[in-house]
Amino acid sequence: MVAFMFAPLGLGGGVLFVPIFLYLLEWEIHLAIISSLSLVWMVSLGSRTAHSKDGFAVFEVGKKGAVAAVFGEIFGTFLSALFIMKLGDLPIKIIASLLLVWVIYYTVKKQLSEKTHAHSNEVEEIPVVEGRLLNIYRAGCFGAGSSSGLLGIGGGSVFVTIHRTTLGFKQHQAAGTSYIIESWMVPTGIIAHLLVDGSAPMVFDTVGFYFVPICMLVAGAAWLGARAAIKMVPQKILTYPFLIAVVAGLIRYLIDIREILLVG
Repeated sequence: MVAFMFAPLGLGGGVLFVPIFLYLLEWEIHLAIISSLSLVWMVSLGSRTAHSKDGFAVFEVGKKGAVAAVFGEIFGTFLSALFIMKLGDLPIKIIASLLLVWVIYYTVKKQLSEKTHAHSNEVEEIPVVEGRLLNIYRAGCFGAGSSSGLLGIGGGSVFVTIHRTTLGFKQHQAAGTSYIIESWMVPTGIIAHLLVDGSAPMVFDTVGFYFVPICMLVAGAAWLGARAAIKMVPQKILTYPFLIAVVAGLIRYLIDIREILLVG
């Protein structure tokens, strides 16, 4: 269900996968992160296929941010291992909360701006991503990649926000282009986590062989959700479930942070 609902939004579902694994299944943080990234990759592959078919994935732009995102993913993975080893998972949850606050702020700001200019007759075109704009875009992709490696999310909430606010993409374009980057970036994070924290045995000891068909099911659900949304749901409408999902993730992190601080 997470894959089906999140695929049209440009999200891999990590903002809900991680809380599901941590709070419902009560897995430890390493296992939650690597499992989340694995399913996020499946969502990315399924949704990328659906968005590319209708021309909503802007490959020329996505490939310019992919390398920076991959390096960010590796950086975030090492940072995650360091934080967990030295400080536990509290810093990761605080950073995740701050990231979601940033996403909410810029998404609402973009939505209000679009309503203000709703009657504009200007023709919207994909901007030329070069020079200073390219540097800003790559810096944002590096930050999104770092958040993915650090938090076990796909970084889709950050990628979509960057594509919408910095490049002015519509929701479907922002989502499709985000999945181009995520489909290359997330497997890098999976490999990095497996090498750094050795969590592969935990995944298969906990889930076993069922993890393979689960991944295939998630990819199929993501493709189906993205195709259904592209054909039936107006782009502007997709911003609202995007915001609801991000706010829900933020609330759960804040509750957990409060409990940790009170116990401490």
